[in-house]
Amino acid sequence: MSRPSTLSMLIDMRRRERDRIAGQAAQAQRDRDAAASTLRTLSSYQEDYRQRSPKNARQSTDTGAVRVHENFVGKLGHAIGQQDALTRTLDDRHRQQLVALAEGERRLKALETLVHRREAARRRRQESLEQKQTDEFAAQAHARTTSGSSGHD
Repeated sequence: MSRPSTLSMLIDMRRRERDRIAGQAAQAQRDRDAAASTLRTLSSYQEDYRQRSPKNARQSTDTGAVRVHENFVGKLGHAIGQQDALTRTLDDRHRQQLVALAEGERRLKALETLVHRREAARRRRQESLEQKQTDEFAAQAHARTTSGSSGHD
């Protein structure tokens, strides 16, 4: 296969790879955003539930109700801790995907730059060849003109 065909295939392969990684990065961002949203919801719910604590009631409350409330707040705190850990993990994954995407973009750009440089070099060679042919044609025309005019004197 010729180099341009091989290079074109390589560029297509890099584009597909970059697009695949971009899709993964987008999914990682959606996953992270969803986890962060759930974390905010849980935290908001925890704060709201704490404000409704039976301990804060102006009237006397049953110790059983306080114990149930504190147990639930503890479980909610545990769930928030797990959700926070998940959110951090998904955030790390998203950052890794962005790094991979940047690397894929860099590799694709390098190949596209190579194609542009080769095309520019081909154009320069073509222009040089055309200039050489034009110069040779002009020299031959001048030689004909010169040899024809010296014979008439």
